[in-house]
Amino acid sequence: MASMIPSAVGRSLVSFATVAMLGATTALAGPSWDRDLEEDALETAGSAQLLTHPLGSVTTIFGRLGGYGLVGSDFVDMYRIRVQSPSLVSVSTAGGALGGEADFNTQLFIFRQKGGNGNNQRAVPWFANDDADEGNTGSRLTDNSDLYDDQIYLSPGEYYIAITGVGMRALDEGGLALWDDLGNPGETIEGEFGPLGSWVGDGETGSYAIRIQSGDANGIPTPGGLALLALGALTARRRRR
Repeated sequence: MASMIPSAVGRSLVSFATVAMLGATTALAGPSWDRDLEEDALETAGSAQLLTHPLGSVTTIFGRLGGYGLVGSDFVDMYRIRVQSPSLVSVSTAGGALGGEADFNTQLFIFRQKGGNGNNQRAVPWFANDDADEGNTGSRLTDNSDLYDDQIYLSPGEYYIAITGVGMRALDEGGLALWDDLGNPGETIEGEFGPLGSWVGDGETGSYAIRIQSGDANGIPTPGGLALLALGALTARRRRR
């Protein structure tokens, strides 16, 4: 009987239905991950949910933020990803050609891992975005420059991707904001201080699909390599004068 279904199960059914609807509008050309629907992705470096399969050309993470629950708040989901080879990556909940989807106003963050396993893991702030564009409450992470055609260069290693609703802020271990302001629509903002200590606020909640689109970056200069190339070209011009 419907009246005998526990409220938690009812919420799960709604969650699955909503995420299924999101999946219908999110192109899947690679592996997907939906473990958050059964086991909450937590919010620190040490407790972030590890994606156990390698990133494909397109990987989609399905999940849900639910606010306050019986076992604690669920305003942040954080995922640990492993990058096996140099990659150019775009991370999006902006929908359309950018991919991903959400039924609430999202914020996306990416952190670099510092330290080893266990309690030594730290999440160092890198980039964050609130609105992907004017009028789009989805989010998209890029390096905010023309270096890599609006993608982020990731060298091999481990990274953290976090999703929250508007209203949440990331603080360092001393209580300082890692991002004072997430800027204007379309801007990706670099983080300050660090590493991540905690999250504060009451963010928006709902279902989401994060699309991680990646491509091989072998042979593409790193940011430091591009700077050296530019310096070399400048030196060569000066010598010709």
